[in-house]
Amino acid sequence: MASHTENRLLQILSVDDEPGILNTRRLLLEHEGYQVYSALDGERALELFAANSIDLVLLDYLMPGMDGGMVALEMKRQRPNIPIIMVSASPMAAAIAGTSVDYVLSKGEGPVVLFAAMKLMLKPDKN
Repeated sequence: MASHTENRLLQILSVDDEPGILNTRRLLLEHEGYQVYSALDGERALELFAANSIDLVLLDYLMPGMDGGMVALEMKRQRPNIPIIMVSASPMAAAIAGTSVDYVLSKGEGPVVLFAAMKLMLKPDKN
């Protein structure tokens, strides 16, 4: 179960242009006790990011409009310590990982790998 020192659910922003992936991810994350915000594009992701106390971002790379790299750069500009995990089928995701992304996962990875990466990124001593 997700926890936080302020006794609130950890808030995850999930960004992907594929509705099926967003819905599946939301169900998995909510089952684990996270509060989930979902966005189908970078512009909506930045709106949700600005309006909420997001603890971690799961971000696709290939999206129409702003790609994940541009979204990650803007999020890091606003909050440099926010952990961002790029979850993408694109090999380009790994190429930009060193810039504004903290971790890169392939969309083919299962929930166990996703939750392990999230746990690593959400460690209190990480930031």
